[in-house]
Amino acid sequence: MRFLIEEQNDVKIGLEIHFQVSGRKLFCECKGEEGKSELGAFTRRLTVVSGEKSEKDIAAIQESMKGKEFQYVKTENSCLVEMDEEPPHPPGKETLETAIIVSLILGCKIVDNVHFMRKIVIDGSNTSGFQRTGIVGLHGIFKTDSKKVGIASITLEEEACKKIRDEGNRVVYSLDRLGIPLIEISTDPDIHTPKEAREIAQSIGLAVRQSGMIRREASSIRQDLNISIRGGNRVEIKGVQSLSQIEKVLAKEIERQESLLEIADILRKRAVSANLRLEDLTSSTYFKNSDLFASGIKSGKKVYGFSLPGLSGVLNRGKFRLGREIAERLRAVGIGGFVHSDELPNYGIDEIAKSEISLKFGGGDYDAFGLVVLEPGRIEECIEIVQGRVLESLKGVPAETRGATDNGTRFLRPLPGSSRMYPETDIPLIPLDSKYLKEVENLVPPTVEQRVAYLESLGIPRQEAFNSLWKEYDDVLESFVKDYGNPKLCAKFLSVVYSTEVPDLDAARFLAGRFSKGNIPVESLEPLYREREFVLPKGKKIILSNDAPGGYSLWIQDENGKEEIGTSYRMKSDSSGELVGIVEKVVQDNEELIRERGEDSFKLLMGSVMKQVRGQYEGREISEILSKKIRERVTKGEQAGQKR
Repeated sequence: MRFLIEEQNDVKIGLEIHFQVSGRKLFCECKGEEGKSELGAFTRRLTVVSGEKSEKDIAAIQESMKGKEFQYVKTENSCLVEMDEEPPHPPGKETLETAIIVSLILGCKIVDNVHFMRKIVIDGSNTSGFQRTGIVGLHGIFKTDSKKVGIASITLEEEACKKIRDEGNRVVYSLDRLGIPLIEISTDPDIHTPKEAREIAQSIGLAVRQSGMIRREASSIRQDLNISIRGGNRVEIKGVQSLSQIEKVLAKEIERQESLLEIADILRKRAVSANLRLEDLTSSTYFKNSDLFASGIKSGKKVYGFSLPGLSGVLNRGKFRLGREIAERLRAVGIGGFVHSDELPNYGIDEIAKSEISLKFGGGDYDAFGLVVLEPGRIEECIEIVQGRVLESLKGVPAETRGATDNGTRFLRPLPGSSRMYPETDIPLIPLDSKYLKEVENLVPPTVEQRVAYLESLGIPRQEAFNSLWKEYDDVLESFVKDYGNPKLCAKFLSVVYSTEVPDLDAARFLAGRFSKGNIPVESLEPLYREREFVLPKGKKIILSNDAPGGYSLWIQDENGKEEIGTSYRMKSDSSGELVGIVEKVVQDNEELIRERGEDSFKLLMGSVMKQVRGQYEGREISEILSKKIRERVTKGEQAGQKR
């Protein structure tokens, strides 16, 4: 990956981070949780309407060209509001307060009135054909240890429907997710590298989670990215589902945009125009061995060829992929089967057929051609899209909305403009007076740094404190330290507990309590929690069971069966000298290692000793004896060297 532009700080990145809010839905009293039961369905079609300026949005116009039909599945947590059969109810009090708290956390100025607007969306993801959104905070500043980023706005809006399946001309959605409250945080384009973007997104997420009202499910948080490089236009990337995906998607998009700028330079030098010549090739023999085109012709479609003057070598060669860009535009309106000369011979078209078709459409050194199979009634639409994308290629990077994929991004629609917005008439202005805001200010939680500093004051390591905040178990960690002491061990143990799919806090508390009383060895905590058993030397096991009437219990099991530990299982001390003998034998067997590494050999030798005595002696006692024996060997070796 080249990143030449990135190194010159010519990359500008802004984030749009969406968080689902816990509680009820935004405009009704239904639960803000995904439903499980299907209670019928209904079908709708959506059309484009004019925005506040009496203009139609270009992105909505393209969406309408698909002619899709939408089926909506009703669920137990959806009502007439989600069906767009009843006006929206006032937003929930806790939801609005959460949006204000998040705005204050990020240093925003709170608006005097929340005024909801309608944003036109006709891809079927909302039954009404629009999404309601209202600004709560503006002009904030978010600071990390190394970066300061402007917060452009914080809005409160409704979540879209969940897509169940795509059935060609029909898309099936579920209403269970529709209306769940979303807080959208939009940053200024103050970010300059993919790594910075990930770090800022993670830091903002950690800060926002302190409100305590953000849903924890992986699907409840997503990021949209806005990126531009010098000489290009802003591109919006939708649907980045994880923090780990941010860097990869942005790196690929930077490469794509750099490539498009280079293509523009090449095409301008060639004086390329977008005047395309078209010919019906359906009756020709070029496609007799092509399954792709033969099947299209058999279904009643026709094959058209058209010139692409000056585009040879930039459609599909090396880093240049203009052909993919054109194909994405066509697929976005339901036109597939686009093939161009840079990828031929292929698809059953041989070199001879390629040469003959090329001669029909110019045949110059830089001339290319395209082939497409489609209904005759759509050929004008197809040519208009191709010509439009070729004209854009002369300018460089077009402004557009793209979707995140595993390998980069794909075209979704043109970048929407202000014409998609118009006022919401069913929800009155919501005043936010100073008295009310003062009350909400008292609910603002400590900052991340303040919370981490407090956990550190309890003896919890800084990184473990951050991890507990990120996974939202800092309150549990605090209580464990206060109840059982040993903050470092509690932090390590709970990191194991919260790495499991469903943390079992009852088992964790039981084990931590027994350990704090000296009833079980430290190394048994993790295996007892994970596996419900801990293997002792000489064939014995400690078993964690939850079949006792009072809850959890511990048992010692050997070849004679099992016996409940009760409160008396304690590790023995080395009164017989057995442990010293075992350690001495390990040290003797590893004298060469001790000569080479000195006291640095401790960790390896400790592992060898623990394999033999695990669960029988206190780790501290083992450590003290082993350290002493290693020091004795090191000192003896040094003295021998001095005598020589």
